[in-house]
Amino acid sequence: MAILSMKWHLFLVSALGGGMMWAAGLSTASAQNREITPEMIRQAQAAGYNPNLREGLEGLGDLEKLKEKVSSSDKSSGKEKTGTKSTSTDRTRKDSDLKNLEYDRRNNGVDTRGSAYQREQERQNDYRVRTIRDKDGNLVDAETGEIFETADGTVTAAGKQNMTAGSRMVLDPRLDALGQLTPEEAQRLKEAEKRIQDSILRNSVFGREIFSARNLTFAPTYNLPTPANYVLAGGDRLFIDLWGDAEANYDLKVSPDGIIVIPDAGIVPVGGLTIEAAEKRIRNKLANSVSGLNDGSVQLKLSLGDIRSIKVNIIGEASMPGTYTLPSLATLFNALYEAGGVSDIGSLRSIKLIRGNKQVAELDVYDYLLGGKQEVNVGLQDNDLIVVQPYENLVKVTGKVKRPRIYELKKGETAANLLDYVGGFMGEAYKDNLTVNRKSGRMMSVHNVPAEDFAVFAMADGDSVTVGEVIRQYANRVTIEGAVWRPGDYELDDSTVTLRQLIERAEGVRGDALMSRTQIVRLNDDYTFTVEAVDLRGLLDGTVADIRLRPEDLVRIPSINSLREGYTIDVKGEVNTPQTLLYRDNMTIEDAILMANGLKESASLARIEVARRVKNPNSTEQSDRIAELYQFNIPADLGLSAETASFKLQPFDQIYIRRSPGYNEQTSVFAQGELLFSGEYVLSTNNDRLSDLVAKAGGLTSEAYAPGAYLKRKLTEERLARLETLSDLSARGRSATGDTIVLKQMEVGDYFPIAIDLPAALANPDGLDNLVLEDGDMLMVPKFNNTVTISGAVLYPCTVTYVEGQKIKNYIARGGGYADRAKKRPFVIYANGLPDAKRGGKWPKVEPGCEIVIPSKPPKGRGMSAAEVMGLMTNTVSMAAMLTSIIK
Repeated sequence: MAILSMKWHLFLVSALGGGMMWAAGLSTASAQNREITPEMIRQAQAAGYNPNLREGLEGLGDLEKLKEKVSSSDKSSGKEKTGTKSTSTDRTRKDSDLKNLEYDRRNNGVDTRGSAYQREQERQNDYRVRTIRDKDGNLVDAETGEIFETADGTVTAAGKQNMTAGSRMVLDPRLDALGQLTPEEAQRLKEAEKRIQDSILRNSVFGREIFSARNLTFAPTYNLPTPANYVLAGGDRLFIDLWGDAEANYDLKVSPDGIIVIPDAGIVPVGGLTIEAAEKRIRNKLANSVSGLNDGSVQLKLSLGDIRSIKVNIIGEASMPGTYTLPSLATLFNALYEAGGVSDIGSLRSIKLIRGNKQVAELDVYDYLLGGKQEVNVGLQDNDLIVVQPYENLVKVTGKVKRPRIYELKKGETAANLLDYVGGFMGEAYKDNLTVNRKSGRMMSVHNVPAEDFAVFAMADGDSVTVGEVIRQYANRVTIEGAVWRPGDYELDDSTVTLRQLIERAEGVRGDALMSRTQIVRLNDDYTFTVEAVDLRGLLDGTVADIRLRPEDLVRIPSINSLREGYTIDVKGEVNTPQTLLYRDNMTIEDAILMANGLKESASLARIEVARRVKNPNSTEQSDRIAELYQFNIPADLGLSAETASFKLQPFDQIYIRRSPGYNEQTSVFAQGELLFSGEYVLSTNNDRLSDLVAKAGGLTSEAYAPGAYLKRKLTEERLARLETLSDLSARGRSATGDTIVLKQMEVGDYFPIAIDLPAALANPDGLDNLVLEDGDMLMVPKFNNTVTISGAVLYPCTVTYVEGQKIKNYIARGGGYADRAKKRPFVIYANGLPDAKRGGKWPKVEPGCEIVIPSKPPKGRGMSAAEVMGLMTNTVSMAAMLTSIIK
């Protein structure tokens, strides 16, 4: 009954607390409504204004303008709001009038109309309460701090509960909390882009990409040594350096006539000469005036300074034909690069260089790309003409080659040349045949080119060549698996023709092989399978004829262990590691306990129980017997004993080691408060009581208030489960009746209080008030408290001093008297937790430290329906049964 009284105490206090909070909320709302209208509060909240903290109002602009906006908004939307009730607690953001005002002020100029800001606002609008971002980036309730969304955008359980109807429930998995692509999605798009680029590359002409590649450039360079074969012309700048016995430096420019004038030496014609030839001519000219050039005492070096510009004309099928001004060191590739390469019909295999009406070179880009020939990249001279011819043959190659692309072929080039260009076959390619699709006349034709004709089969424009792959089937493979020493694939050759030879090549069968039956799974000609059974023992003994194998045969030699259920032994109870063990032949009870890491200190050696399955595979009728039980005694050192040595465990046996009845662990209780020696005390017997604990603690102090003592007991898992059920029943009862009682038991924590009568327990140790203690109990003895608390439905709940002789009505009067909806049936809760109410017309006595509780009437409303009455009755009966179970 003590626990029952404490439960009702918790119920009533919670109801009164909930009522007071509701009343306080109404008072606050009324105060705010006196200042501004509810619609203003709703719009202010939509813009981030917290009316409780009085923040953000300055960001809403002028108050009179705000009232005008609200007024005009009410008039314009009057028809839409018909039948809809709006309150100051409606915190959804449906209006945009004040959308940016407060945020523009508080965010220091943040662009509130930007896409990122709008996305964040839409995310926060999904919730019924105002949300903000905390320092970790989580979206949280602005008042309670409860997390609705983590920084990565994951919606929590609390967030789902607070989402508004119709809001997003599943975020786009491709975006993070900031609306940007996740790393996984970015990688996926990158891979998709690469696949598209590869597809484009496969359908483009090989070689044309070199003039547009990012990592390859043929732009002319000026920072390079003077080539020895460079031909001088008007406009070149020359440096002549002399050193040794005589030193001199000359900076000369070649005239348009191709001459230079050397001081003290005269005119030297150098136009049309290479650098090497011009240096010899200058050396001979200066030798007349510098004698050291003949005997080597003076050295001469000719180098090129500023180079001249030349004009080159590019015509034909270039991407951008025209006249280009290039440095005189430019080459044929430099000119093509400046012209953007060749056009869609331009040839890479026939680019002609015309100089002085004569063809001096013909460039084949494939020689450079595939052969690395640098000599094809010839230097250019002024007024050179480059002619890009149209292509002759374009051939597409697909399938198992290293570079499946479109290739340009010259007239007369064969399939062998094409295979050289594609880099050859891949490893899995079918190399004996090429399939060529050709446009011939008015129809298509197909040609199968064998390997011996690759060198003579000429390719034509528009051909499409396909290289197949080898058949995914072995021509000479047999496979053996199961209980052999070397399972795997083997070659079907002259040394491995029969089943016995294959087993010998796999180094024989293992000891666990099923000798009575082996299977050969054979592939038929119609690609169905046939199973052929073989007597393995007879095959190996020679009493059964050997079997000839065929390609793709699969030989299965089963293991006897794989054909039966896994044999185990269960060890349960007082062992250090209860577990399921693999069964081993000849196992005893001691072996199994040893494998379970031995016995616990609490184990009983006098009663070891073994439960064995009852099995009879030949039985044809049901048996009532489902297990066989055996009991044994074992030695403490798990040594060999005559009793258990003859008892061998069988598969699926279960061993139970019981807890010894003579083993008990220390249990303790706590004495706290006004006792001489408070602290922890060990229970010496299972019957230690309250009076025993007080005696062990040296008795009560002079300041102890024994009538106010109470006991705290640990909340076990069983009791917690019952309380959860009770909480659920209470919640369902509230929803049916509108009751304001809230079950607070779940907030008690690890302990729950028990009301006791300590003076009665000490006066009569043999009486029922002297409770038997349990492990973890805490006895709390308070000091004397000469106050009385008046709570509930009074005008002024308060705590007053205790006055001896005053009655309940006197204390209620000291609390201001009854409130409007008070039930005039007060009850008293004493300091030890025991409640008392009016009985037989007599009010309970008021004592120091007690609390006087005045309950309140439920709010006026409709009556209860028949279904609600039945629900209330059902819940009441269930709660009564649960309380009785908890008390017991």
